[in-house]
Amino acid sequence: MEVIDTGRFQPDIIMAGIRLGEPMIALTSVIVALVCFYGAWRIQPTNSSKRLGQIFVALTGISTLIGGIVGHAFLHKFPFEYKLAGWLPGMLAVSAVEQASIVRLREIGGRFQAARWLSWVNMVELTLSLTIITTLVWFPLVEIHSAFGFLGIVLPIEWLLYRHYKRQDSYFMLLCIGLLVAAVVAHILKFSFCRWFSFFDIAHVFMAVALWQASRAFRAADYVEKADLQLQSP
Repeated sequence: MEVIDTGRFQPDIIMAGIRLGEPMIALTSVIVALVCFYGAWRIQPTNSSKRLGQIFVALTGISTLIGGIVGHAFLHKFPFEYKLAGWLPGMLAVSAVEQASIVRLREIGGRFQAARWLSWVNMVELTLSLTIITTLVWFPLVEIHSAFGFLGIVLPIEWLLYRHYKRQDSYFMLLCIGLLVAAVVAHILKFSFCRWFSFFDIAHVFMAVALWQASRAFRAADYVEKADLQLQSP
């Protein structure tokens, strides 16, 4: 095995004549993808919210898999713009989980009338984000889109649902968001154990656990249907 120090976050290696860029980052990306694919397979899409949740988890898996292969392992073979292949499914995934939360909020009706226009906000924001990022190829916009989706839409909705109805699916989604925030913090602080297990890898570990919690949320056994919700008072 030959190690090539490229000055990137992690040295490249050559094994059996194949050059792998940032190998551990690529490997932990693939691990996140495998967790997502298994989690999506476990979800039974018996209603629109769970169907959207399954799409969210599956698209996140596709995004991280492409990101690991194209964005890290073989980036030296592709132009930088090819990173969009991994970014775009991830952005669609965030909008899918936003809509899943909005659907559950809309089922309650009553005092939560905001659900009627949140879907439009979701669609408009996604359209603008996709248009801008395909033009500028600017990764911070992916992060802004994710922060808006999880912290601006999903977090307050799931907190309301958990606070008023003690829903187990909302509890798991809140855990998911907390773990995703931990992943972002690890990335921002750039804390690394060593060059072979960098802040990218630490963030990917948090992401894998977070996406597993998301899959648990959408296959929670005590999913409350609309009729049951209407019997409860917030």
